[in-house]
Amino acid sequence: MPTISPMFAPDPRFERLDSLEGASFELALVELFELLGFDEVTHIGGYDKGADIVVRREGERLAVQAKRQASPVAIGAVRQLIDGIRRYECDKGLLVTNSYFTPPAIECAEEWGIELWDRQKISEFLDGEVPQVNTSVCAACAKPVSSGTTKWCLDQPWRYGGNVFCRAHQSRKSR
Repeated sequence: MPTISPMFAPDPRFERLDSLEGASFELALVELFELLGFDEVTHIGGYDKGADIVVRREGERLAVQAKRQASPVAIGAVRQLIDGIRRYECDKGLLVTNSYFTPPAIECAEEWGIELWDRQKISEFLDGEVPQVNTSVCAACAKPVSSGTTKWCLDQPWRYGGNVFCRAHQSRKSR
């Protein structure tokens, strides 16, 4: 089974989700959409041509692209979904990941009106206690960090995965 990079801040609620293969992640999302009461949920399966799932919410058809990965989702996934929206005659798109999105992916999605669900949004649907992470120390060496360093790291989840790193370990994480 694939494992997720230690890039992500520790969260036991994600253990099962992060261990899934891509197709199993899609099926987990199908189940989530059904539990959330979406009117129509269709898993496309196989080679998806830009969308893995098509859902209907409040009268609108949405093409859904699922990305289960350990690294931030790049702009290419948004472009695939743009194709899926047209191919499956949908009104809008929804890109879902257990990770985060790169700034270019976020900018492109905003331009095209595509909704993004990242690791933080997915966490809203998971059972269990939200873990308490000490953001006043470096996740790699446990040395105290300034409030500015904490803010810097947490404002860039695509780079640091919700962790906080001292300056020495920040440069190692951004390689």
